[in-house]
Amino acid sequence: MPGIDELVVGILALSGGEIIGRIRLQKVVYLLDQLGMNSDAQFEYHHYGPYSEVVSDAVTDAKFWGQIKETVRFRVVDGAPYSSFKTSSEAPGALGALAADDARPLLEKFSGCTSTVLELAATVHWLAFVEKVPDWRTEIEARKKGKTGNGRLEKALALLQ
Repeated sequence: MPGIDELVVGILALSGGEIIGRIRLQKVVYLLDQLGMNSDAQFEYHHYGPYSEVVSDAVTDAKFWGQIKETVRFRVVDGAPYSSFKTSSEAPGALGALAADDARPLLEKFSGCTSTVLELAATVHWLAFVEKVPDWRTEIEARKKGKTGNGRLEKALALLQ
């Protein structure tokens, strides 16, 4: 089984060579794990939903070894920083236990979502299946005030389908 840093590089490669945003990258790894990638990364709940320090460390390691490049940019609207992760590595044949042919359409689906929708999808999964919150809908409304509106929660639920 490849190391988590190799999986992160593979995810970037299968995503067209780039993923924008640390939150997006964390949620993509989490969701792919739930779909069979089996990275063995341990996740815990943080402010933006499931988070893995191991994934964060893997990004640092892959940057150190020159496998990925991180560029920090700033949003025009408010000047907030965000990261862009790029790789020129070739796409792998698999991401852990998930075949590349199975992972590619999932990554395309994820790329069509905002990072907030991915955050909500990962959080719904976490609440329902990890914390086993019976009324996860009320709980997500409480934890993610302001994020669940404008159809975003519905898009997250559709993504989980």
